[in-house]
Amino acid sequence: RQCGIPVHKGRPAVEAATIVPLAISTILFFNRVLAKIMGLGGGWGADDVTIAIAWALAVGIFAVNFKMIELGFGENMWDIDPMDNITLIFKCFQGFVVMYKTQVSLAKISVCLFLLRIFQSTLFRYTTYAVIGLNAAIGITWVLTDSFRCIPVHLAWTQWEGLETGRCVDFIAVTFANAFVNIAVDIIMVLMPVYEVTKLNLSARKKVGVSVMFAMGLVLTAVAIIRVVVFWYNRWNTNLTEQLQPIVHWSVLETQIAVMCACLPTFRAMLVHLFPKVLGNTSDHSSYGKRNTPSGGAAFGSQQPLSKSHINKTVSYSVDYGGKKKPQRSSFVQLVEMDPQAHP
Repeated sequence: RQCGIPVHKGRPAVEAATIVPLAISTILFFNRVLAKIMGLGGGWGADDVTIAIAWALAVGIFAVNFKMIELGFGENMWDIDPMDNITLIFKCFQGFVVMYKTQVSLAKISVCLFLLRIFQSTLFRYTTYAVIGLNAAIGITWVLTDSFRCIPVHLAWTQWEGLETGRCVDFIAVTFANAFVNIAVDIIMVLMPVYEVTKLNLSARKKVGVSVMFAMGLVLTAVAIIRVVVFWYNRWNTNLTEQLQPIVHWSVLETQIAVMCACLPTFRAMLVHLFPKVLGNTSDHSSYGKRNTPSGGAAFGSQQPLSKSHINKTVSYSVDYGGKKKPQRSSFVQLVEMDPQAHP
């Protein structure tokens, strides 16, 4: 202040920019839980467990950011009073970074596990398992790196005092490396299912619809890129409590959007269940992630694997109960690649 530097208050602890995405991600997550209970998205699996942990971490990340702002995060370091709050802010920031790296990796692993439920191509499954391993390795590597980036460890939140000596890894280099790796993995994870959908025996309209849903993951990629740009702009500033806040803000948004993207397919299944005449297509035996049966009856299908002649045979049996019509139920089913030339 004495040098003519204006007071900087930073973002408020409660703002629509983070509250609204948190609310939407929470609604989509509990919609996913409800859909599982109703039998609309297959049974409870590993993809649901991982996204449940990711959602809980996203809520925790929001809470830590809230606490940091209450302590003065976003203000100039010399304006924070009492100054002990600076140490508390950096201690919270240390936990924030570890939670962020864990949450992003778990959300991506959840998406990969979900894709394994849908696509049965051997090459696709091997690729997906490799991406799961890559995401797990990324998460573990960066969590350990951030947890022990300073020796002694507590130097990560007391270094600003200048009272102790020790060694710390270059936080800027580590953050950029993690960001670029995550962006590359994001792009791969979007292209994988979109490419697989193009090979399915679906109408062009359905292919576009399913591909667009998977391509929503590009929103997460866009947020990650914005986060990198923001960090690049503030990378050499020594007023850390003020200049780190923008990247923390975008990190909070990224964790919430990651949960949204992972829960979108189940949200679609719920919409089809609630509004079958608007969104469903009862004339098809199957479409993305759902199986429809004619009203008042049940359809049972048996699909034989492709033989050496590449002929795929499907036999369906329809039984009319003649009783009261029951509401349709949707569940995720495997999408099997079919050769169009094998059908007249």
